[in-house]
Order: sequence, then structure tokens, then C-alpha cells
Amino acid sequence: MIDVHVRFFDLDAVLVDEPILSASEHERVARKATPTLRQRQAASFHCLRVTLGEVLGAMPAALAFRIADSGKPALLDHALHFNVSHSGGVGMLAWGPRELGADVEALIARPSEGLAEEILSPRELDAWRALPITERQPWLTRAWTRKESTLKAVGSGLRIPPRTIDLGDQNDAWTVRVSEREWRGIDCTDGVPEGFRAAVCIEAPHE
Repeated sequence: MIDVHVRFFDLDAVLVDEPILSASEHERVARKATPTLRQRQAASFHCLRVTLGEVLGAMPAALAFRIADSGKPALLDHALHFNVSHSGGVGMLAWGPRELGADVEALIARPSEGLAEEILSPRELDAWRALPITERQPWLTRAWTRKESTLKAVGSGLRIPPRTIDLGDQNDAWTVRVSEREWRGIDCTDGVPEGFRAAVCIEAPHE
């Protein structure tokens, strides 16, 4: 087990409490092109503030955020780490005591050979090619959420090519060393809607 908490949200169904959003958050919502995208962006901010306020015992509107050295959003006056992801109308929030990353993805529509070569290490690619065609879509999607959550935890985005990270077999949990630090991840299953895959990754505790 890893010391991370995770929640999933139906962003299309969230009743947004608009006054708790900051001015900059309202501006980001307004820049979205469609009502659906504006709802999802506002709902993501709402769920972030309400959930972290609950965890910290703080008023949601009073939470302040900054951009950390890693390039990720962070709380201004609290040590708690968090990460947000969304895919379509599904939102994901993870929080814990150290640097972490979260990712939720709808099943990859076209799990092509070219895409697999971009995501998978040579060893993983061989394992993927050995699968029956019907199993390749969920396998590749799960591998992608693992790589993305790891890269988000590290704070490198896609500056580190996903194929250079080898997570080995498809057990539910993994450990990997990236940027001279050890990271531990796990596939998420509870609360993940049908047709989606999700993973979370956190920096290993310093011993």
C-alpha cells in the first residue's frame, strides 16, 4: 500500500458553488469554448477546493495556490501535496504527504503500434505485442496512466519520454527510479468508471 488518498468525480453532475472559486479560476473557466467544457473546468476547481478544505479543516474559498518548483500547482500555506487529472467528464484528485502524480484516461480508442512504441519500453512493447488483440487496448491504457502519473509526480511532464521508463509486468503496483529518486505507484480500481483506467504515483518515503 502507498500513503495516497484518491477520489473520482462526475464533473458533469457537480453543482458548482461559484463563489468559492478565485478570480483567476473564473477566468480560466470563461476561456473554455463550450458550456460542457466550462462546467467541467469549474467542477474540477470546485471539487479540488471542497475536498482539500475538508481534508485540511479549512474553508474552501480560503485555500490559496501557487506554482511549485516542480511546475505543478501546490497549496500556498500547507505541506499537503495533491494532483488533479481529468478525462472527459471524469475527474480525479489524489493527495498525500509527498510529491505525487495522478492520471485517469478513457480507454485508448486506437491502440496502434506507433502509439505503443511511443509509450512502452522495449521490454513492455514485446509483452504488449504478445497479447491477444482484444487485450491490447486496456493493457496500453493502463501502461499510459502509470507512465503519466509517474511523470506528473516527478514534475517533468513529457520531457522524459515515457518509453524510457520501464515498469515491467502489469502487477497492480510498481516501484521505479526516475530523476535519482524512488517512486511507488499503484493502479486505481475503486471508483473508476467503466471504460477508464487510472493510476497514482508518489515519492517513496526517505528512510
